Amino acid sequence: MCLLFLLVVAVSFFAPMLFGGKGLQGPDSMSWQANSETLKAYEKSLGEWPLWAPHIFGGMPTYLIGYSPAVPQLDTVINLIKPVAWPASHLFLLFSGVYCLLYYLTRNHVSGLLSAVAFGMTTYVPIILAVGHNTKFRALAYAPFVLLAFVYTLRNPSVLGGLLFAGILSLDLRAKHPQITYYVLTFLLVWWMTEFVRAWRTDDLVPFAKGTGWLAMGTGLALLMVAQPYLGIYEYKQYSVRGGGGSGGGGGGGMAWTKAMQWSQGPKELLTLVIAEAFGGGGRTYWGPKAFTEGPHYIGGVATALAGLAVCRVRSWLTWGVAAGTAATMLFALGKYASWINWPMFEVFPFFSAFRAPETWLVATVLGVAVLAGIGLDYVLRWDDESENGKTRAIVYAFGTVAGAVLLLLVGRGVFFDFESPRETRVVKQIEQRPNLTRSNPKIRSFYQRLERRKETRRAAFQADAMRTLFAVTAVFLLLWLYRRRTLTGWVAGGVIVLVVLIDLWGVDRRYLGEEQFEPKTAQQKSIPMYPHDRFVKEKVQEADGPGHFRVLPLKTPQGSNPTSNAIPSYHYQSIGGYHAAKLGIYQEYLDHILQLSSKQGPTENGLDLMNTRYVVAKQKLPGTTVSFKDSRTGMLVLENPDAVPRGFLVGSTEVVSDKQRLWKRLRSPEFEPRSTVLLSEPLDAPVRPIDSSSTAEVTMESFSAEEIRWTIQTDAPRLFVASEVYYPRGWHAYLDGKQVPIHRVDYLLRGVHVPEGEHTLVMRFEPKADRYGTWISGIATALVYGGILGIGGWTYRRRRRGDHGDDETTDERT
Repeated sequence: MCLLFLLVVAVSFFAPMLFGGKGLQGPDSMSWQANSETLKAYEKSLGEWPLWAPHIFGGMPTYLIGYSPAVPQLDTVINLIKPVAWPASHLFLLFSGVYCLLYYLTRNHVSGLLSAVAFGMTTYVPIILAVGHNTKFRALAYAPFVLLAFVYTLRNPSVLGGLLFAGILSLDLRAKHPQITYYVLTFLLVWWMTEFVRAWRTDDLVPFAKGTGWLAMGTGLALLMVAQPYLGIYEYKQYSVRGGGGSGGGGGGGMAWTKAMQWSQGPKELLTLVIAEAFGGGGRTYWGPKAFTEGPHYIGGVATALAGLAVCRVRSWLTWGVAAGTAATMLFALGKYASWINWPMFEVFPFFSAFRAPETWLVATVLGVAVLAGIGLDYVLRWDDESENGKTRAIVYAFGTVAGAVLLLLVGRGVFFDFESPRETRVVKQIEQRPNLTRSNPKIRSFYQRLERRKETRRAAFQADAMRTLFAVTAVFLLLWLYRRRTLTGWVAGGVIVLVVLIDLWGVDRRYLGEEQFEPKTAQQKSIPMYPHDRFVKEKVQEADGPGHFRVLPLKTPQGSNPTSNAIPSYHYQSIGGYHAAKLGIYQEYLDHILQLSSKQGPTENGLDLMNTRYVVAKQKLPGTTVSFKDSRTGMLVLENPDAVPRGFLVGSTEVVSDKQRLWKRLRSPEFEPRSTVLLSEPLDAPVRPIDSSSTAEVTMESFSAEEIRWTIQTDAPRLFVASEVYYPRGWHAYLDGKQVPIHRVDYLLRGVHVPEGEHTLVMRFEPKADRYGTWISGIATALVYGGILGIGGWTYRRRRRGDHGDDETTDERT
């Protein structure tokens, strides 16, 4: 019945999608769809999912864009219903995981329901679905099962526990959002440390060591089960901006501290866990310290009060372990505001620096609060040896503390908060520092009037949500008081408490996932827009005999003016822009220091030329370009760049520049001619001869696909062939007349191959060993884990059947 209730909640919340013919199309969903549809087109031509995406950022591996798991697992079956039941299917999966976890810990159905609703309906879930972070939601859906397998294995050290942990952890990793998995595992690591202290103090180290061993085995097997694609992802990370990759080589670190900590949760913002609109919610109404946010991680005052009650009154190592994980992840969410712990972690702890947005740590915090809330509810509903007055006092203290704090903030909100965003505060200070700007100035007066209206709106939102929390906390306190007076039964009191929490969270959730976020699926199918300037460029692609002959820079588009945060143009044609948070580090340096995309002067001419950028979509003409098309609908211009280098060409002169800064400067210089000279960071170990008017140096592209490019080359002397393709050493191989030859990094980010005199066929093929080996490893590990689980399960079942028959025979004999 409990699972049926949770199923009804999941289906009801997403009823517009399941029964109303509607769907979700967040901005990130559209970008993902643009990337995915392009890769699907390549998949049709290749017969398999491509491992290289040539349409985005000049080309990058597809490991973190999308991949097709080569080895089926349990999620393969779960995903069969995804086309007709998403996202209710995975919300119910999340509900079920939390419910089973709490029932295992407390043997209390109502506690499981409360925790499931508290975590599953926290506002972060509808927020990430509204913006299109679907992989993040899938990873969250499996997270409670990871906790369940963890605690089961510690309590029942066995090979079965280790195998279950391996299978479930692999599912979470296959959800394709390793950031969430990393946060959940870090939570469990802190929990494990408290279990170690327990085992040490209670002289229970042997069972603990066994459980730890099985968990370690399970973790290792899980990693083997996802070797495809995580071997490739790990390999790629070293060359990406997430791993500090640059200069064409692997980086071992991560992002810079400043960049990684941009979305740190402000200490006062933690109040949004209890009062949703404490800082304006999200979007345009948000006024907190972050640059922007889509919304809070609201779980409500009721869950918070029950969690506090559990920490203070349920004196068990289980409670302390979950509380420690909750506190640690909350500190990590503070980011730069808790640098005393986050800076050492950032510098030392593995992979801590690989993820941005510390605020996201709060997903683990909220999961911990939800688990503690279930333990707290079990405590207050259980009749035991503790004195009635003592338990009632604990309820009064817990709920009184939360209610009192909210009431204090409500009454003194003007003292605790100024309701000004950091930007508004800076503007006010600038005005105050300039004596010539007074409120008598009409513009200044108008600014202050608008600011006061915004502040009044924020105060009203704060007051409304504080009252909302106060009402919910008071209602649940009265229910618990009536239950302790034996006026209500446990099921009635607990059930109404679950409904109060559900109604509270549901109402706030609808602010972020309401009717306006749902749109007809027929509209979604046409959601990737195409404008006249897109059609013009696509016609040019066809005239050039298909993709692979040139690229485009969408400098300005109807979607925005940042070509590195817009994947939609890449759907229509190969672009040197796109959208991905983990692009190649070497390419980011090209954008910053060679193309200088963000400079006021606009992109450099050589930067455009190097990447075979024949067309630029912009609002105004750029130096060195001519207008080829004007879009009367959008005002966009399609500019042609006649100096763009071909996709492949021969060069007869090299120049060595070992210093990176000097190399960038030389590549930007108007005096540098990329068609005639190649810049190297180290000398070439083979001669090349200059090209003059009498030379024979011809290159013809014979074929182009996502993973293979073929050229015929004719040259009357040894020369260097340059491919205007992004250099990535882990997988790209060159074959000259069928013999593998080395690929050199040239012009900082391009590929070069030395070609001797004569007529040759050159093939560049993407053949990453990580994917091939990873598939074999994943297949073997998956067979071992699933085979082991089925084998142990079958053996246990047969043994129990034999035991039952044995008991029956003994009974018959006695009779």
